[in-house]
Amino acid sequence: MRPALVIGPAGPADLPGLLALQRRAYASEAALYPEATLPPLTETLAELAAEAGRQTLLTGRLDGQLVATVRGHVDAAGLGQIGRLAVDPDAQGQGHGTALLGAIEAALPVSTLELFTGARSSANLRLYERLGYRRHRTEVRGGVTMVFLRKPKGPVTP
Repeated sequence: MRPALVIGPAGPADLPGLLALQRRAYASEAALYPEATLPPLTETLAELAAEAGRQTLLTGRLDGQLVATVRGHVDAAGLGQIGRLAVDPDAQGQGHGTALLGAIEAALPVSTLELFTGARSSANLRLYERLGYRRHRTEVRGGVTMVFLRKPKGPVTP
């Protein structure tokens, strides 16, 4: 029997491990966008610590080992912004990303949620659309076409 993913808030001591996990997880995304520098790969510990003070950061652990993370906040327009969902490459495909996404959605006191991914990130787009997110708009950032997806907050059956 597989151990259950334990989801909880990230604390200051988690930040170095969270940053290392984020870099491992986003390496496959970087391969899809060789012409761009992805912010999750260049973020510093100081930048992450500053973000942690303004956002809700969650971690997912298996047997105490950090394997997943996500962050979110409520923007000035009242939208729940979700970002930097990352699952360790060795733990992907086991539902941890879906579980963490559900947890951050529940943690944000909003009626509408938004997230984005690159247009070439077909696996991410499939996951988000399966979970009820719908394409809202596209925007070019740093030479990468980003797809923004939204959904009303509420239960969605995957």
